[in-house]
Amino acid sequence: MKKKYIFNFIIGFSLLTIQMMFGQTTTWTGSAWDNGDPNITSDAIVLSGTCNITSNTSFKSITVQADAILNIDNAATITVQDNIQVLGTGQLIMNNNTSLLQNNSSAVNTGNIKYRRNTTPMRQFEYTYWGSPVVAQVLNVFSPLTLSDKFYSYNASVGVNNWVLENQANVMTPGKGYAIRAPQGYTATPQVFNGEFVGVPNNGNIPASVAGFNPMLLNYNFLANPYPSAISVITLLDNSNLGTLYFWTHNSAITNNVFTSSDYAIRTRTTGTAAVTGGTAPGLYITAGQGFFASAATTTTINFTNAMRVAGNNLQFYRNTQDVPLNYYVHLNLTNTLGAFKQIAFGYQEDATNGYDFGSDALASTEGVIRFYSLIDSFSVGFGIQARAYPWLISDVIPLGYTTTEAGTFDIAIDHFDTFFADKDIFLEDTSNGTFHNLKNSAFTFTTTIGTFDSRFKIHYQDISLSNDDFVGNENSVYVFKNDNQPKIVSTKSNITGVVVYDMLGRIVLSKDKINTSEIVLYELTRNNQALIIKTTLENNVTVAKKFVF
Repeated sequence: MKKKYIFNFIIGFSLLTIQMMFGQTTTWTGSAWDNGDPNITSDAIVLSGTCNITSNTSFKSITVQADAILNIDNAATITVQDNIQVLGTGQLIMNNNTSLLQNNSSAVNTGNIKYRRNTTPMRQFEYTYWGSPVVAQVLNVFSPLTLSDKFYSYNASVGVNNWVLENQANVMTPGKGYAIRAPQGYTATPQVFNGEFVGVPNNGNIPASVAGFNPMLLNYNFLANPYPSAISVITLLDNSNLGTLYFWTHNSAITNNVFTSSDYAIRTRTTGTAAVTGGTAPGLYITAGQGFFASAATTTTINFTNAMRVAGNNLQFYRNTQDVPLNYYVHLNLTNTLGAFKQIAFGYQEDATNGYDFGSDALASTEGVIRFYSLIDSFSVGFGIQARAYPWLISDVIPLGYTTTEAGTFDIAIDHFDTFFADKDIFLEDTSNGTFHNLKNSAFTFTTTIGTFDSRFKIHYQDISLSNDDFVGNENSVYVFKNDNQPKIVSTKSNITGVVVYDMLGRIVLSKDKINTSEIVLYELTRNNQALIIKTTLENNVTVAKKFVF
């Protein structure tokens, strides 16, 4: 019995090994797979009828025979190790939000698939930015009701830097972006355009030429995701010389035959900001069929690769993956009651500096009634996203600026922040009157005249209202000194209600509240010969910060 068991085990193991080495075939016969559901070792043949795939499924290869249909739906991802063949009148249909991944970048596909992509609702005269996930897609075959002179690409070369009218009969180049207007007959009522790409699915290395970015020209490259799956923003930026990505939202209706560039949402490697006209900030993925603008460090050829492709994450239509650098951001909104809106982000990133960092810092939008931005020393332009050096220092100061063509009342408020800032105050200094406002507590409301104001506002992480005489009096009445080798705080004017001690990275070392005395000894602190910030809150709600080495 023992020998027989060992013999059967060896035979079974050998058969499994052969199947793993050479794969196995499973055939869809019209109602079921004849050799079990496909997997990454299965050569799948769709012989007849319609096979519906509604959940993530893997294949070694796919062959769709004439008259058979393989239909992918329900945002499913199919992963294919090797090649795909669609023969004769056979069909492989990828419905909206589905994904096709291929592991072997050298696999050669034959036969056409149909890749369907639905836009966000479009109005008459509006454009969507597209890119083809298949080979040999003709522009006017993709959108036959778009007028012949309403297909555009963009030439970012220094001598051109302008839109280029595309012949409607041109074939879409993979990796290249195209602006295509809504079909003739669309009205002011938004409606979805159901796009369908037909062709051999793109796979493997896809080259694209880019022009080096000139901040004075703003010559962004018009690119597109070339695959029938989403791609990772991080992997794309890590393996190319691209810096900042811009996504057209077409939130705004056309006015007097003119669009607004306020509809661009911005994405860097670590964060994104919403368009001036609102909506959501771009996430970590670029969906199939999506065109976008990008800045490039130099004029060169970049390569899209299979390593950038990801399963799922194909819903937000507008080198190998590496870890995202440690980063923490605050997003601020500037608004008024008439609908003006600007969003900026600033934060701290382990590979950033306090100077300009290509790929982490992004220029602010120049459109709209009001511009809002942070400033970097020696740069005359404003930034919509600014990454600063990490580790973070509680003493850091970030200048903010704004330009407005409309006088009136505006609000600056926190939209959201990473949990790193959950225990940290975020103060807005208004240098026009020396006040400090904690944005964690409420929005800051101010009035302004028309003009540019690059020195009015600053972000702080501690209230240092040194220009306020009352505060100076309170600050001079709070003392921090050593008492029997322990830090002691004494207030000569008001009782102390709370104390928070930070190290120079902004981490809370000690926190005490409900004190209600004029002096306190911090026995809980451990001596470590380090610089600390001791923030003392008085009963009159004044906060005094003192540097102390202990």
